[in-house]
Amino acid sequence: MTITATDLFAGAGGSSQGLSDAGIHVEIAANHWPTAVATHQKNHPGTEHRTADLSETDWRSFPSTDILWASPSCVWHARAGGRKRPPAEVERLRADAGAIDRATAFAVIEAAEVHRYPVIFWENVPEFLKWSLHPWWLEGLRTLGYRTDGEMILDAADFAHGQHRLRAFGAATLDGVELDLTPPELEPVFAADILDLDRGKPVERRLYVADQIDAITEPGVPHLVTYRRNARPRRADRHRLATVTAGGNHHAVATVDHDGRQWHRMLTNRECARAQGFPDSYEFVGKSEDVKRQIGNAVPVNVARWLGERAALALGGAAVAA
Repeated sequence: MTITATDLFAGAGGSSQGLSDAGIHVEIAANHWPTAVATHQKNHPGTEHRTADLSETDWRSFPSTDILWASPSCVWHARAGGRKRPPAEVERLRADAGAIDRATAFAVIEAAEVHRYPVIFWENVPEFLKWSLHPWWLEGLRTLGYRTDGEMILDAADFAHGQHRLRAFGAATLDGVELDLTPPELEPVFAADILDLDRGKPVERRLYVADQIDAITEPGVPHLVTYRRNARPRRADRHRLATVTAGGNHHAVATVDHDGRQWHRMLTNRECARAQGFPDSYEFVGKSEDVKRQIGNAVPVNVARWLGERAALALGGAAVAA
């Protein structure tokens, strides 16, 4: 018996890659951005693909599967911009861009009503759990008969990723399906494990991160330096990257050689993709900034794999891929 999955708001495919690694067949993947869909299609040719606004979709046209994975838009939930949360009675009446953005969350309920997926997983920024309509949203799933006591905030670093990335994950199950969501104990992965052996170019001008580079006291040891205020250099062999984001590149590596000369370079898209758990064979479509956006928006592959393994075990189906 092969377990099947639907991946909504699939992006470049971090969630699909993780589910596939767990031995699950991703039957269909959908997203609104054609470039991300093209990336997904290149790497998951056995999956049906749709480019669609999932807040306005006829779910009867989708196949029924064992698992629904959904990563609804998180832009308006994120802390960036200092937005304040309106009360629920105000939120329900909003018609601005944020309300439209958040409408993607309700696509999960609409799809579940039609297909009655035995297992649903969702992923979002931690602030999603503080959304004023979040309790109402959960109640919608409970009204459909789902058990929804599986919400948690997980750090990708605890799942053998070379970055810290806090995200909210949730699970809902039907018909007595029991998920064991005890977090695994895995060997740690540090930034040095995903970095190329390239120290970059000599520093010949004063950089934004100059104070961090000046603070490096261990010659020959690559350090992570971050293009953010009040950041400090950290040994790449002992620390993980800060969260890989969709906008801009804040991550760099610096080394001071034994002659005191300073070296510096920005992280590559491929290194950031490794931090998200993508294999080097994974091909991204689009310009560099498009690739950066796809990587920064992705679900950490190993977290998706772990959840997929839990679902496969509970459903009594797919063997985990090697």
